[in-house]
Amino acid sequence: MLEHLTLQPQLVVALPLVTTPLDASLSAFLLAQEAARHTPRTLEHYRYTVGSVVTWLHGQGVNDVTAITSHDIHAYIVSPQKRGVKDTTQHAHARGIRAWCNWLVAEDDLSASPMRRVQMPTLEARMPPPFAPDEAQKLLAACDRHTPIGSRNYAILMTLLDTGLRASELVSLRLGDIDSRSGLVTVFGKGQKQRQVLVGAKARATIIKMIGYRPGAKPRDPLWLAYDGLTQEPAGEQGRSLTMHGLQMALRRLGEKAGVTPCGPHRFRRTFALLCLRDGMDLHSLRVLTGHSTLAVLQRYLALAGDVVERAHAAHSPSDKLLDRR
Repeated sequence: MLEHLTLQPQLVVALPLVTTPLDASLSAFLLAQEAARHTPRTLEHYRYTVGSVVTWLHGQGVNDVTAITSHDIHAYIVSPQKRGVKDTTQHAHARGIRAWCNWLVAEDDLSASPMRRVQMPTLEARMPPPFAPDEAQKLLAACDRHTPIGSRNYAILMTLLDTGLRASELVSLRLGDIDSRSGLVTVFGKGQKQRQVLVGAKARATIIKMIGYRPGAKPRDPLWLAYDGLTQEPAGEQGRSLTMHGLQMALRRLGEKAGVTPCGPHRFRRTFALLCLRDGMDLHSLRVLTGHSTLAVLQRYLALAGDVVERAHAAHSPSDKLLDRR
Protein backbone atom coordinates (compact mmCIF):
# COMPACT_ATOMS: atom_id res chain seq x y z
CA MET A 1 0.00 0.00 0.00
CA LEU A 2 1.28 3.44 -0.87
CA GLU A 3 1.78 5.79 2.02
CA HIS A 4 -0.01 9.13 1.85
CA LEU A 5 1.66 11.17 -0.89
CA THR A 6 -0.30 14.43 -0.93
CA LEU A 7 2.02 17.37 -1.54
CA GLN A 8 1.63 20.62 0.36
CA PRO A 9 -0.54 22.93 -1.76
CA GLN A 10 0.90 26.24 -2.85
CA LEU A 11 -2.29 28.04 -1.79
CA VAL A 12 -4.18 26.64 1.17
CA VAL A 13 -6.81 29.34 1.37
CA ALA A 14 -9.81 28.52 -0.82
CA LEU A 15 -11.72 31.76 -0.99
CA PRO A 16 -15.52 31.48 -0.67
CA LEU A 17 -17.96 32.83 -3.20
CA VAL A 18 -18.78 36.38 -2.14
CA THR A 19 -22.53 36.95 -2.03
CA THR A 20 -22.97 39.00 1.18
CA PRO A 21 -20.92 41.51 3.20
CA LEU A 22 -20.26 38.66 5.66
CA ASP A 23 -18.72 36.56 2.88
CA ALA A 24 -16.59 39.53 1.81
CA SER A 25 -15.32 39.88 5.36
CA LEU A 26 -14.36 36.21 5.48
CA SER A 27 -12.47 36.46 2.16
CA ALA A 28 -10.59 39.58 3.32
CA PHE A 29 -9.68 37.90 6.62
CA LEU A 30 -8.31 34.78 4.92
CA LEU A 31 -6.26 36.85 2.46
CA ALA A 32 -4.86 38.91 5.36
CA GLN A 33 -3.78 35.73 7.18
CA GLU A 34 -2.09 34.41 4.05
CA ALA A 35 -0.32 37.75 3.57
CA ALA A 36 0.92 37.45 7.17
CA ARG A 37 2.70 34.25 6.05
CA HIS A 38 0.96 31.89 8.44
CA THR A 39 1.67 28.19 7.94
CA PRO A 40 -0.61 26.17 5.64
CA ARG A 41 -1.96 24.34 8.68
CA THR A 42 -2.91 27.61 10.40
CA LEU A 43 -4.53 28.94 7.24
CA GLU A 44 -6.58 25.76 6.92
CA HIS A 45 -7.62 26.12 10.58
CA TYR A 46 -8.94 29.64 9.94
CA ARG A 47 -10.65 28.65 6.69
CA TYR A 48 -12.50 25.83 8.40
CA THR A 49 -13.38 27.41 11.76
CA VAL A 50 -14.31 30.90 10.53
CA GLY A 51 -15.93 29.52 7.39
CA SER A 52 -18.10 27.25 9.52
CA VAL A 53 -19.37 30.06 11.74
CA VAL A 54 -20.07 32.27 8.70
CA THR A 55 -22.18 29.48 7.19
CA TRP A 56 -24.02 29.10 10.49
CA LEU A 57 -24.60 32.86 10.78
CA HIS A 58 -26.14 32.90 7.30
CA GLY A 59 -28.58 30.27 8.50
CA GLN A 60 -29.53 32.58 11.35
CA GLY A 61 -30.23 35.43 8.93
CA VAL A 62 -27.01 37.32 9.79
CA ASN A 63 -25.38 38.64 6.61
CA ASP A 64 -23.19 41.48 7.88
CA VAL A 65 -20.48 41.55 10.56
CA THR A 66 -22.12 44.54 12.25
CA ALA A 67 -25.16 42.37 12.99
CA ILE A 68 -23.17 39.71 14.89
CA THR A 69 -23.87 39.64 18.63
CA SER A 70 -22.21 37.91 21.56
CA HIS A 71 -25.36 35.80 21.82
CA ASP A 72 -24.84 34.55 18.25
CA ILE A 73 -21.26 33.49 18.97
CA HIS A 74 -22.20 31.91 22.28
CA ALA A 75 -25.03 29.93 20.66
CA TYR A 76 -22.69 28.68 17.93
CA ILE A 77 -20.03 27.54 20.41
CA VAL A 78 -22.56 25.85 22.71
CA SER A 79 -24.32 23.92 19.92
CA PRO A 80 -21.53 21.34 19.39
CA GLN A 81 -21.37 20.74 23.15
CA LYS A 82 -24.91 19.40 22.99
CA ARG A 83 -23.83 17.02 20.20
CA GLY A 84 -20.97 15.63 22.27
CA VAL A 85 -18.18 17.17 20.19
CA LYS A 86 -14.76 16.97 21.87
CA ASP A 87 -13.73 19.93 24.01
CA THR A 88 -10.56 20.39 21.96
CA THR A 89 -12.66 20.82 18.80
CA GLN A 90 -14.92 23.35 20.51
CA HIS A 91 -11.89 25.26 21.74
CA ALA A 92 -10.33 25.26 18.25
CA HIS A 93 -13.49 26.81 16.77
CA ALA A 94 -13.59 29.43 19.51
CA ARG A 95 -9.93 30.36 18.87
CA GLY A 96 -10.59 30.83 15.16
CA ILE A 97 -13.65 32.99 15.80
CA ARG A 98 -11.76 35.07 18.37
CA ALA A 99 -8.94 35.74 15.90
CA TRP A 100 -11.46 36.77 13.23
CA CYS A 101 -13.35 39.10 15.58
CA ASN A 102 -10.11 40.71 16.80
CA TRP A 103 -9.12 41.28 13.17
CA LEU A 104 -12.50 42.91 12.46
CA VAL A 105 -11.90 45.31 15.35
CA ALA A 106 -8.35 46.06 14.15
CA GLU A 107 -9.75 46.80 10.67
CA ASP A 108 -12.38 49.16 12.18
CA ASP A 109 -15.16 46.97 10.83
CA LEU A 110 -16.38 46.53 14.41
CA SER A 111 -16.06 48.83 17.40
CA ALA A 112 -15.79 45.89 19.81
CA SER A 113 -15.41 42.13 19.49
CA PRO A 114 -18.58 40.01 19.93
CA MET A 115 -16.29 37.53 21.71
CA ARG A 116 -15.61 39.91 24.59
CA ARG A 117 -18.52 38.52 26.62
CA VAL A 118 -18.12 34.91 25.47
CA GLN A 119 -16.18 32.57 27.73
CA MET A 120 -13.76 30.23 25.99
CA PRO A 121 -14.74 26.54 26.31
CA THR A 122 -13.00 24.84 29.21
CA LEU A 123 -10.50 22.13 28.31
CA GLU A 124 -10.34 19.04 30.46
CA ALA A 125 -7.06 18.74 32.34
CA ARG A 126 -5.77 15.49 30.88
CA MET A 127 -2.28 14.33 30.13
CA PRO A 128 -1.94 10.89 28.51
CA PRO A 129 1.09 8.99 29.84
CA PRO A 130 4.43 8.94 28.03
CA PHE A 131 5.92 5.75 26.62
CA ALA A 132 7.41 3.46 29.24
CA PRO A 133 11.00 2.34 28.51
CA ASP A 134 9.86 -1.19 27.60
CA GLU A 135 7.24 0.25 25.21
CA ALA A 136 9.89 2.30 23.43
CA GLN A 137 12.05 -0.82 23.12
CA LYS A 138 9.14 -2.81 21.65
CA LEU A 139 8.51 -0.09 19.05
CA LEU A 140 12.17 -0.06 18.03
CA ALA A 141 12.22 -3.86 17.82
CA ALA A 142 9.19 -3.76 15.49
CA CYS A 143 11.29 -2.07 12.78
CA ASP A 144 13.02 -4.26 10.21
CA ARG A 145 16.26 -2.28 10.01
CA HIS A 146 17.47 -4.21 6.97
CA THR A 147 14.91 -2.63 4.61
CA PRO A 148 14.60 0.99 3.42
CA ILE A 149 11.24 1.48 5.17
CA GLY A 150 12.33 -0.26 8.35
CA SER A 151 15.56 1.73 8.48
CA ARG A 152 13.60 4.93 7.97
CA ASN A 153 11.06 4.03 10.65
CA TYR A 154 13.81 3.16 13.14
CA ALA A 155 15.52 6.50 12.49
CA ILE A 156 12.20 8.34 12.90
CA LEU A 157 11.57 6.69 16.27
CA MET A 158 15.07 7.50 17.50
CA THR A 159 14.82 11.10 16.29
CA LEU A 160 11.42 11.66 17.90
CA LEU A 161 12.62 10.19 21.19
CA ASP A 162 15.78 12.28 21.11
CA THR A 163 14.32 15.64 20.04
CA GLY A 164 10.60 15.79 20.88
CA LEU A 165 9.94 17.45 17.50
CA ARG A 166 6.40 18.21 16.43
CA ALA A 167 5.08 16.05 13.59
CA SER A 168 5.05 19.02 11.19
CA GLU A 169 8.64 19.89 12.13
CA LEU A 170 9.85 16.34 11.62
CA VAL A 171 8.35 15.77 8.16
CA SER A 172 9.58 19.14 6.87
CA LEU A 173 13.26 18.33 7.54
CA ARG A 174 15.70 18.24 4.64
CA LEU A 175 18.96 16.31 4.50
CA GLY A 176 20.92 19.54 4.72
CA ASP A 177 19.15 20.58 7.93
CA ILE A 178 21.21 18.08 9.97
CA ASP A 179 24.93 18.35 10.68
CA SER A 180 25.93 14.68 10.84
CA ARG A 181 29.06 15.46 12.86
CA SER A 182 27.68 17.77 15.55
CA GLY A 183 24.06 16.59 15.52
CA LEU A 184 22.82 20.17 15.24
CA VAL A 185 19.43 20.33 13.50
CA THR A 186 17.82 23.49 12.09
CA VAL A 187 14.06 23.36 12.62
CA PHE A 188 11.24 25.64 11.47
CA GLY A 189 8.50 25.45 14.08
CA LYS A 190 5.14 27.12 14.60
CA GLY A 191 4.85 30.47 12.86
CA GLN A 192 7.98 29.62 10.82
CA LYS A 193 10.12 30.36 13.88
CA GLN A 194 13.60 28.92 13.46
CA ARG A 195 15.38 27.12 16.27
CA GLN A 196 18.12 24.55 16.64
CA VAL A 197 17.94 21.22 18.43
CA LEU A 198 20.42 18.40 18.88
CA VAL A 199 20.29 14.78 17.79
CA GLY A 200 22.43 12.43 19.87
CA ALA A 201 25.12 10.12 18.48
CA LYS A 202 22.94 6.99 18.46
CA ALA A 203 20.06 8.69 16.69
CA ARG A 204 22.48 10.25 14.17
CA ALA A 205 23.89 6.80 13.42
CA THR A 206 20.41 5.54 12.51
CA ILE A 207 19.87 8.52 10.19
CA ILE A 208 23.21 7.92 8.48
CA LYS A 209 22.34 4.24 7.99
CA MET A 210 18.97 5.23 6.50
CA ILE A 211 20.65 7.62 4.05
CA GLY A 212 22.86 4.72 2.93
CA TYR A 213 19.80 3.35 1.14
CA ARG A 214 19.65 6.57 -0.92
CA PRO A 215 22.78 6.95 -3.06
CA GLY A 216 23.00 10.33 -4.72
CA ALA A 217 20.79 12.07 -2.14
CA LYS A 218 21.23 15.86 -2.08
CA PRO A 219 21.03 18.36 0.81
CA ARG A 220 17.73 19.81 -0.46
CA ASP A 221 16.09 16.38 -0.65
CA PRO A 222 13.51 15.43 2.00
CA LEU A 223 15.05 13.66 4.99
CA TRP A 224 12.16 11.19 5.22
CA LEU A 225 10.88 9.60 2.02
CA ALA A 226 7.50 8.04 1.35
CA TYR A 227 7.87 4.43 0.17
CA ASP A 228 5.79 1.93 -1.72
CA GLY A 229 5.24 -0.72 0.93
CA LEU A 230 5.16 -3.50 -1.68
CA THR A 231 8.27 -2.67 -3.72
CA GLN A 232 10.29 -0.96 -0.94
CA GLU A 233 11.05 1.74 -3.52
CA PRO A 234 10.68 5.51 -2.99
CA ALA A 235 7.30 6.73 -4.22
CA GLY A 236 7.48 9.01 -7.24
CA GLU A 237 10.30 9.51 -9.72
CA GLN A 238 12.31 11.84 -7.49
CA GLY A 239 11.14 10.40 -4.17
CA ARG A 240 8.44 12.23 -2.30
CA SER A 241 8.54 13.51 1.23
CA LEU A 242 6.71 11.62 3.93
CA THR A 243 3.61 13.63 4.85
CA MET A 244 2.12 14.13 8.31
CA HIS A 245 -0.61 11.65 7.46
CA GLY A 246 2.03 9.19 6.28
CA LEU A 247 3.97 9.64 9.52
CA GLN A 248 0.88 9.06 11.64
CA MET A 249 -0.02 5.98 9.61
CA ALA A 250 3.51 4.55 9.90
CA LEU A 251 3.58 5.07 13.67
CA ARG A 252 0.11 3.59 14.10
CA ARG A 253 1.15 0.46 12.21
CA LEU A 254 4.32 0.12 14.28
CA GLY A 255 2.27 0.53 17.45
CA GLU A 256 -0.14 -2.19 16.39
CA LYS A 257 2.73 -4.50 15.47
CA ALA A 258 4.49 -3.89 18.79
CA GLY A 259 1.29 -3.97 20.86
CA VAL A 260 1.88 -0.37 22.01
CA THR A 261 -1.10 1.94 21.64
CA PRO A 262 -1.78 4.73 21.15
CA CYS A 263 1.33 5.46 19.12
CA GLY A 264 1.40 8.97 17.68
CA PRO A 265 3.95 11.79 17.21
CA HIS A 266 2.79 13.84 20.17
CA ARG A 267 3.24 10.96 22.59
CA PHE A 268 6.92 10.91 21.64
CA ARG A 269 7.10 14.67 22.27
CA ARG A 270 5.57 14.16 25.71
CA THR A 271 7.98 11.31 26.44
CA PHE A 272 10.96 13.46 25.46
CA ALA A 273 9.86 16.30 27.75
CA LEU A 274 9.24 14.08 30.77
CA LEU A 275 12.46 12.10 30.41
CA CYS A 276 14.43 15.35 30.14
CA LEU A 277 12.76 16.73 33.27
CA ARG A 278 13.36 13.54 35.22
CA ASP A 279 17.01 13.62 34.20
CA GLY A 280 17.42 17.12 35.62
CA MET A 281 16.92 19.46 32.65
CA ASP A 282 15.60 22.88 33.66
CA LEU A 283 12.31 24.16 32.26
CA HIS A 284 13.90 27.04 30.37
CA SER A 285 16.28 24.76 28.43
CA LEU A 286 13.41 22.38 27.71
CA ARG A 287 11.26 25.28 26.48
CA VAL A 288 13.98 26.29 24.01
CA LEU A 289 14.45 22.74 22.72
CA THR A 290 10.73 22.06 22.28
CA GLY A 291 9.96 25.45 20.74
CA HIS A 292 7.31 26.56 23.24
CA SER A 293 6.85 30.33 23.50
CA THR A 294 6.03 30.15 27.22
CA LEU A 295 6.49 27.75 30.12
CA ALA A 296 2.73 27.26 30.61
CA VAL A 297 2.50 23.99 28.67
CA LEU A 298 5.68 22.55 30.13
CA GLN A 299 4.53 23.25 33.66
CA ARG A 300 1.70 20.76 33.08
CA TYR A 301 4.32 18.03 32.75
CA LEU A 302 5.44 18.61 36.31
CA ALA A 303 2.20 16.95 37.44
CA LEU A 304 3.50 13.73 35.88
CA ALA A 305 7.04 14.29 37.12
CA GLY A 306 6.50 15.18 40.76
CA ASP A 307 9.80 13.54 41.68
CA VAL A 308 11.55 16.30 39.72
CA VAL A 309 10.14 18.96 42.02
CA GLU A 310 11.04 16.90 45.08
CA ARG A 311 14.64 16.46 43.93
CA ALA A 312 14.94 20.14 43.04
CA HIS A 313 13.69 21.19 46.48
CA ALA A 314 15.98 18.72 48.22
CA ALA A 315 18.96 20.12 46.30
CA HIS A 316 18.12 23.80 46.81
CA SER A 317 16.15 23.99 50.10
CA PRO A 318 17.13 27.35 51.70
CA SER A 319 16.42 26.22 55.26
CA ASP A 320 18.42 23.01 54.87
CA LYS A 321 21.38 24.96 53.51
CA LEU A 322 21.18 27.50 56.32
CA LEU A 323 21.15 24.76 58.96
CA ASP A 324 24.04 22.98 57.25
CA ARG A 325 26.19 26.06 57.85
CA ARG A 326 25.67 26.00 61.60
